[in-house]
Amino acid sequence: MAYQVIARKYRPQTFDAVIGQEPIIRTLKNALQENKLAHAYIFSGMRGVGKTTTARILAKALNCARGPSVEPCGQCDSCREIADSRSVDVIEIDAASNRGIDEIRELRENVRYLPARDLYKVFIIDEAHMLTPEAFNALLKTLEEPPPRVLFILATTEPQKIPTTIRSRCQSFHFRSIPFPDLVRVLERVAREESLRVEPDALAVIVRAAEGSLRDALSILEQAAAYCGEDIAAAQVRELLGVVSAEVLDELMEAIYERSHEKVLRLIDGLVCEGHNLQHFCREALRHLRNLLVLRISGPGSELAEATGPERERLAAVAQRFTEEDLLRLFQILLRTEGELRYAPQPRLHLELGLLKMVEAERLASLEQLLAELGGRPQPAAKTAESSRPAAQKAQLAANRPPPPMELAAPRATASPSPPPLARLPGEQVQRLKTAVYERSKFLGSFVEQVREWEWQNSELTLWFSPENRTLAQMLDSRQQDVLSRILSEVMGEKARVTIKLGKSLAPAPSAPSIEERARNHPVVQALYQRLGGKIRVEDLSGGGPPDPGEGGE
Repeated sequence: MAYQVIARKYRPQTFDAVIGQEPIIRTLKNALQENKLAHAYIFSGMRGVGKTTTARILAKALNCARGPSVEPCGQCDSCREIADSRSVDVIEIDAASNRGIDEIRELRENVRYLPARDLYKVFIIDEAHMLTPEAFNALLKTLEEPPPRVLFILATTEPQKIPTTIRSRCQSFHFRSIPFPDLVRVLERVAREESLRVEPDALAVIVRAAEGSLRDALSILEQAAAYCGEDIAAAQVRELLGVVSAEVLDELMEAIYERSHEKVLRLIDGLVCEGHNLQHFCREALRHLRNLLVLRISGPGSELAEATGPERERLAAVAQRFTEEDLLRLFQILLRTEGELRYAPQPRLHLELGLLKMVEAERLASLEQLLAELGGRPQPAAKTAESSRPAAQKAQLAANRPPPPMELAAPRATASPSPPPLARLPGEQVQRLKTAVYERSKFLGSFVEQVREWEWQNSELTLWFSPENRTLAQMLDSRQQDVLSRILSEVMGEKARVTIKLGKSLAPAPSAPSIEERARNHPVVQALYQRLGGKIRVEDLSGGGPPDPGEGGE
C-alpha cells in the first residue's frame, strides 16, 4: 500500500474526532437529529482547522447507509467513497482553479439531476472566495432555491470576500484556530501511535510554528520525524525550522534586565551571522514576552501561556525578575518594532534600535512620567467649577478686564485702537489649555501657540493675536473654531465661547525677563535639571546662532 502522510492518515472521520470546534459540531449534530439542516453553509476559518474535513463528515452523515445519522458508520460504500474523494454524489470543487462562470453553469446543470445513488447530492466548494463576481451571480439563484436533496458547503479562508448576497443565503460557521493545549494533546497521541519519542519542548516548538493549524502541526511533526528519526529533540526541531533557541531568548531578557547594550548588539550580530530571519526572530521574541507577561499576571501554573509544563516553570522564573509594567512596556516597544520591521530598508539597524530602546525602557518611562506630571492634560472640571474658583482669581480677572476691543471681522481683521490691558489667565492654566489642544489637533495646537494673551470672563474665552499674526488669525474657519471651542470647554469645565481678536504690537515691559531667563526658569526645564542634572544650554533659533558654550548654566 502506498505511504499516506500523517496529516491524511489521522484526518478525523467522525464529528467527535474533530478538535477544537465543539460549538459548530454540536449545532450540526442537533440539526441532523431534528431534521433541520439548511441547504447551504459557509465554513470559514484559517487553514488546517477542519473546514473541508467537517464538510466531508457532514456529507457522510447524510449519505451513510445507516443515515442520515450523526454517527456515520465509516464502513459502507458511501462512507468509504466520500473519505477517498471518489463519491459520485459528493462533488468537491476547487474554486481557485475552477472560478469562472462556465464552471458554475456546469454545476447548475448538474444540480438539476437527482443523486445517482445516495440520499443527498453535496457540493463542497473549497476556497469559495476565489470565484469571480460573474460566477457568484450565476450561483445566486441556485443557492436561494436549490432543488430538493441538494446541499452546498462553501469553505473559505477569507469570508469577507464572499458577496453579501451569497452570505445572506447561507448559514455561516467560523472555525477558530485550535488552542495550544489541544494541539499538544493531539501530537502526543499521534507520536505514541507512530512510535515517536518527542521532547515536551519539541512539541511546544512544533505547535507554536503551526499557529493554531492542526494540519500544519501534523506536517511539521512528520518532517521532524524524517529529520530526527524516532527521537525528536527540541534543539533539532528549532534547527529544522530555523527558530531561535530558548537560550537566545533568555539571553535577550538577561541583557534587558542588566541593561547591557553590548550584549544586545552581540546577540543580533550572532543571529545575522547564523542566517536567521530577523523578522521571524522578532515574532519569536514577541511570543516569548507574551508568555512572560501571562505568567507574571496569572501565576506560574497558568495554562494561558503557550508552553509545556517544564518550559512554563522556567519562564515563570524569568518573569518574576520583571514587574507587569516593565513587561507591558517591553511588549509595546517590540510590537511596534516588529510592525515597522516589515518595511525597514535596513532590518538589522531597525531591530538594533528597537532592542536598545527596550534596554532603556525604564529610563524612558521615568522621563515620560516626569513630562506627564509637569504638563499632563488635567481632568475635566465639574459643571460648578466657575462657582468654586477662588474669589481672588475672579476679582483679579474682573479688575484686569480690558475695554471692549474691536472683534476680528472676515475677511479682514482690524486692530483695536488701543492695546488691551494684560489681563491673562494664570500661566499654568494656559499651558494646560495648550497641551489639551495640541493632543487633539496638531494644527490647532500650533495655532494657539501664537496666541498673545488669554482672557476668560462670562463663559467667553478671548484669544488675542498681535497684528503681525493677522494672516494666521484669519486662517481658522468656523468648523475648526467649533472644534477648538469643544476642546477648550472640556478643559475649562463649562461651555466656552471662543473669540479671536487682534491687538496692537506690545513692547515688552522693561522689567520683563529675557528669553534666556524665561527658558532657564521654565518649570519643565527646572524639573528635568533637578531629576537628570547636567547643563542648561539656551539657543536662539531666530538666526542669532547658539550662545557661547561657556555661558551654559550648571
